[in-house]
Amino acid sequence: MRPLRALFLRLTAGRLTPWVKQFPTVVTFAVALVVLLATRMPVSSGGLLLASVVIEVVATIASFALPWRRIDAFWSVLIPCAGFVAIALLRLATGGAESPFGVLLIIPTIWVASEPGAWNPLIAGIGTCFALLLPEYLDGSSVSLGDVARDLLTPFVYIVAAIIINEIARRLREAGEERDRVKDEFLGLVSHELRNPLTSVLGYLELLRMTGANLSDEQRGFVDVAERNARRLRHLVGDLLTTAQAGAGAFTLQTTQVDLNEVVRQAVESAEPVAEEAQVELVASLAASVLLDGDPDRLGQACDNLISNAIKFTPAGGRVTVSTQVRSQAGRTDALLSVRDTGVGIPADEVAHLSERFFRASTAQAIPGVGLGLTVVRAIATAHGGRLDIESAEGEGTTFTLVLPVS
Repeated sequence: MRPLRALFLRLTAGRLTPWVKQFPTVVTFAVALVVLLATRMPVSSGGLLLASVVIEVVATIASFALPWRRIDAFWSVLIPCAGFVAIALLRLATGGAESPFGVLLIIPTIWVASEPGAWNPLIAGIGTCFALLLPEYLDGSSVSLGDVARDLLTPFVYIVAAIIINEIARRLREAGEERDRVKDEFLGLVSHELRNPLTSVLGYLELLRMTGANLSDEQRGFVDVAERNARRLRHLVGDLLTTAQAGAGAFTLQTTQVDLNEVVRQAVESAEPVAEEAQVELVASLAASVLLDGDPDRLGQACDNLISNAIKFTPAGGRVTVSTQVRSQAGRTDALLSVRDTGVGIPADEVAHLSERFFRASTAQAIPGVGLGLTVVRAIATAHGGRLDIESAEGEGTTFTLVLPVS
């Protein structure tokens, strides 16, 4: 089972996209065709069989190829609806009412019924009725009273099942949302409570450094260690507060026109001492001009996180390249901020989880961290109407690309 699970995660990148939801339908439909060929089951119409296969193939390609991130989630229900049509044609071509392939309806019914919205059980019921009743009344055979009773009862059972599935899915979503809300409130409260004492500690350490003329070199070293760790803790508290705000929908931006190149220059300049200490080459490759509407502080925070992550996970002698560019395609212009490293890389089945809170890749377990940096970057990208793309090869390195719309 583990190799199959690894293959599935590699094919789907671990996200619950329309392609992931369509995957079980593809498998079962393919198995049905194999059974059809292996048993040499009579086929009344090769054209109908071919049409069912074509519809399923087109629906599968659409589930994989369309930019679902920019399409309302409601429209993804058209994919299983196409599956209802394909199954109806398959049943019509393989015996109509006597076809054994009605069982295939279970998977698209579950998909539609589990989607948010009170109308989805009805859509699932209509699709099921269509796939069950169409073959029975078009195959030309006589219909008995028992057939009519079955034709009325079977869709009713499917509709009831769809309503139950929809309600269970709704309650699970609400339970998950409530859990996340409580978690975000707790993180926000803790972060606020920690910020003030940390600011006070850092203030007194700075005062001690300025006025402690009689401190020995060893004592100054102790102050440096305390200050370094206090700053690290303040950074962690800031990341916690940012993720809590993003989860609670309270993430705000102070938008102005931003020169993305200037944001990158400042981040690279700040990271150079860390890169030098880690013996990692830090290079900036900037486009001529990259202007966009955004929050310079938040974008700087995202850039800082990406660069510090790249340096942290790149061994001595490696290289981190920070680049910007403007890309225009499909009537849309985006600013791209990419941070590419030659570090340890990430296993393919873990890439999709990188921006989840507190998730750490298996290749990063020996390196200090709590797994919040990329969560913050994703939240900043989303707040700007953009996204965070990740490409990685284990043992070769990783490229993080912040895609931001240019108005």
